Amino acid sequence: MYSNFENLIEDKKQRILEACIQEFADKGYEKASTNAIIKNAKISKGILFHYFGNKKNLFLYIVEYCLQLLITGYKKYPLQNSKDIFDRLLELGMVKLQIYNTNPNISKVILQAFMNSPEELRAEIQDKYQQLANEFMPSIFKDIDSSKFRDSVNPEIALEVVMLFLESLQGKYIKKYKGREQELLRDVDKIMDEYKEYVEVLKYGIYVR
Repeated sequence: MYSNFENLIEDKKQRILEACIQEFADKGYEKASTNAIIKNAKISKGILFHYFGNKKNLFLYIVEYCLQLLITGYKKYPLQNSKDIFDRLLELGMVKLQIYNTNPNISKVILQAFMNSPEELRAEIQDKYQQLANEFMPSIFKDIDSSKFRDSVNPEIALEVVMLFLESLQGKYIKKYKGREQELLRDVDKIMDEYKEYVEVLKYGIYVR
């Protein structure tokens, strides 16, 4: 569907991507202006829609592109050798903060997509996120040491509980910071401290003391 765009020379493609990311990061989907994008990308509106068809397709493409960059960023920070699931979760949280601080506009696009997109786009955005999560998350839970688990705890159920926790925590912050995405990015250290507290509670319920 996007072959014409994908086959562009790299400099032109990056210029268009950067203009789109900047606009969607600053304004979200509904308020973003394709006029601003074409002005900053130095192309015509006809060319933009030739590549993407419409604003919706453009936004979904940019969201997927930013999610892919996020996963690429994770892979640049390989997890340490610890097989403790909670060590890995804390490390993953720290890596996420590093990536967000290094790539603020990419982070903002993803936040805008999950927090401010119209209802008709949310299912498609969630599908894109889930596909990447299914690809990436198994490596987080690979070779986990379950020897510290309580005898009464089923390791598979414990890992499922951890996943549900992560999804619930993400939902909490999406709801809390809806319409205040800039504050979320400013509060990442405070959020990380709270995240650690939640992890300690989970650890208490799963591990032998």
